[in-house]
Amino acid sequence: MSLFLDSDHEILNKAGVDFEEDEGARFVIFKNILLPKDIYLADGKPADAVDVLYVIPQNYNTSGGDMFWVHPRLDRADGKPIPNTGGPGPNEDSRTHNGTVFCRWSRHWHKNPWKPKVDDVQTIMDRISWAFKYPDARRS
Repeated sequence: MSLFLDSDHEILNKAGVDFEEDEGARFVIFKNILLPKDIYLADGKPADAVDVLYVIPQNYNTSGGDMFWVHPRLDRADGKPIPNTGGPGPNEDSRTHNGTVFCRWSRHWHKNPWKPKVDDVQTIMDRISWAFKYPDARRS
């Protein structure tokens, strides 16, 4: 049984998003998600895309998440820290799938909470995109 609704699969397919679902672990990996230009480094080199692991709650789509995990780990090109991120490493809340370590990004959506049975995978993708566009977790 899929983690997403049929309508979610339609959205992802129409957008051309490559993804992998792990039903047993209840997560999806969105592959090669494009990053804003010139903001991020991975292993000291400019990063233009990452894979994103997102945990799908048991009660999806009545509840959304507030964290996701990225591979590879990202740093800001300007040297500033990225708040509320962690990993890889002990006590860093990273996730490992098929030997690949995903590093945590925590973002809370208090001003725009999940709307049960209205929000969907597009909301998830929009939130991930927003987080990458605003690495300091503020609209400034």
